[in-house]
Amino acid sequence: MSFWTSEVGELLGTPDAAFAKSFSNIIPDNTMALAKIHSFENKEYNANSYLQIDWVIIDGDFTGKHVFHKLKVFDAKPETRHRMLNMLMLLYKMFNIKPKSNEPPTDQELAQFNGKEAGIRVQETEPNDKGKQYNWVSEVHDARGFQCKTGKSTVVTHSRAGLESAFSRNPINNETSLDLDDVPF
Repeated sequence: MSFWTSEVGELLGTPDAAFAKSFSNIIPDNTMALAKIHSFENKEYNANSYLQIDWVIIDGDFTGKHVFHKLKVFDAKPETRHRMLNMLMLLYKMFNIKPKSNEPPTDQELAQFNGKEAGIRVQETEPNDKGKQYNWVSEVHDARGFQCKTGKSTVVTHSRAGLESAFSRNPINNETSLDLDDVPF
């Protein structure tokens, strides 16, 4: 095999094929996506307990991305706890799973949810004091008939936004462009 052969595809030698694409780990605000529960378990951080779902997107523009969904069912604020308990109850009903007792669910009980699919709405957080943003799940819907839709970012996610790119700084000049007949391959 020649050095000039790529396993990925034909070498074009064009700016579009050569330049790195801009990317973000943040899924745009209000994205609607089909997702599967990868894991559902009890977690604790800074002495705060909560339940966490690791959703993996299975359809749409962000297939394969993970979004974490914290259910703060142990929260001291009654309004937060009430809403989170309602979300947990919604999940039990949606997937036709019955709680095993009046006690908080164990990791073994929550494992019944693994592999279940639903439509989720993904939101963006505001940047924190370090300028980092994260995604969170604000809604969960039955997967049947669910429509995927990519949202739009509402917050700038990094300091490079708005900078010129190589394309805008250096427009392609066909007179001085490399002639592929000059290349020995």
